[in-house]
Amino acid sequence: MDPRLFYAAFTGDVNALLELIREDPLLLHAVTVTTSNTPLHVAALLGHAQFAMVAMQNCPGLADELNQQGFSPIHLASAKGHREIVRDMLVRRPDLALIKDGDGKNPLHTAATKGRVQVLSVVFSIESAQELTPMGENALHVAVKHNQYKALETLIQLAYQIQVGDELVNAKDEDGNTVLHLACAAKNSKSSQLSDSINDTLDQLIIRSYSQQIVKLLVSDRANVEVNAVNSEGLTALDISVTSMAGSKELEEIQEVLRSAGAEVSGRPVQAPVSNQRQQALSREDRSLTSRNENYADSLRNGVGVLAALFAASSFQLGMHPPGGFWQEWDSSTSQKSLNVTHKPGKSIIWELHKSESLKFFQTNAGCFFSSLAMLVVLAFNELLNGRGSYTFNQKRQRYWITLLHLLFGCLLVYAAVEFIQGMALVTDTSVAYISSNICTQAWVTMAVYFLLAFCSLVHGRLTR
Repeated sequence: MDPRLFYAAFTGDVNALLELIREDPLLLHAVTVTTSNTPLHVAALLGHAQFAMVAMQNCPGLADELNQQGFSPIHLASAKGHREIVRDMLVRRPDLALIKDGDGKNPLHTAATKGRVQVLSVVFSIESAQELTPMGENALHVAVKHNQYKALETLIQLAYQIQVGDELVNAKDEDGNTVLHLACAAKNSKSSQLSDSINDTLDQLIIRSYSQQIVKLLVSDRANVEVNAVNSEGLTALDISVTSMAGSKELEEIQEVLRSAGAEVSGRPVQAPVSNQRQQALSREDRSLTSRNENYADSLRNGVGVLAALFAASSFQLGMHPPGGFWQEWDSSTSQKSLNVTHKPGKSIIWELHKSESLKFFQTNAGCFFSSLAMLVVLAFNELLNGRGSYTFNQKRQRYWITLLHLLFGCLLVYAAVEFIQGMALVTDTSVAYISSNICTQAWVTMAVYFLLAFCSLVHGRLTR
């Protein structure tokens, strides 16, 4: 993508976009061939509504493009909750309400997954609500699986407004599970991911609270749900709750809610732990998400490996060919037979002239070189163990390797920055090195502030979720 076009999309500069289109009327049409993230993807992600509409007006086909992650622009806008962009895109292209992403989900499914209530009313229709994911799920299934209570409440309200409420709340996925079955299962994809990544009991309590609210909503007079519907294994929602929620005070309250609504056990013996019902319903989606994450991780490792190899090669080159070159002959005041020589052929010139500064430079260069080698060893060892299956990498162990790789990469960047400043001091003077040092310091401080803000945003999202 033309850097000017990307910057215009990033900043939402409509005038710059129009100027670029005047220069090259085919610019937006050509970008669909050269890149996966089009300007419309960027604008939809960042919420630049006016830019998105101008881009779509000049090239309507941009709205059909899927990026490398499998998302169309309207999927990104739905996931981020940009109601205005979603509404304007549907006004221009109503068929976009049914466009599928790489996982076979439409924008309604995406909005339900993220709980974007403000978008649901825009993308909801009979057609989009009846669309199913590859696992046979409608938007209500998706909302329950991701514990989006407000989204589920909104979807039920919208469904009954257009007389499809009973159909949607009692619809079954390909495993025969209704939304009530999924709500009664103790584990789901979100709770599983939280327990794997955080291992915090508080998160489990929050998930159970969401499940309780969802079950109460489904059995209330706002949703005419069939409480005794059975899934493909012949189990009712109460069957699942009795087995998967045993021993939990919070979740046993759900059983009382179900019984008061007339729910019964099927009497069919359970041959497997029913707490895995929702897990089974999510297994294919999880594998799809895992596959996408693994592809991203592979690309990231490949990129880090290339950078490590480049740093190793450049550090080796600097070590063998330092700035200033080598002496080509014996010192003029000596001879080859002299024992007291000032310099010898093949010795570094800068070492003889600035031993203290060059020593620091060579030490930093060695640190950069060996950090690069260590990164390559970690990457190779990781691939060897994964490829041969000689070691089972669960998520926890994998995080240790990724953390180690990040630490080594951080050391490598620090060494490279210091080495650059020291090299500038050797080949120029201290004033130039001082300026370079100030620029480097400002860059590091800026990055540190950025990552601190990102971390604070992550923590705030965890606390308010």
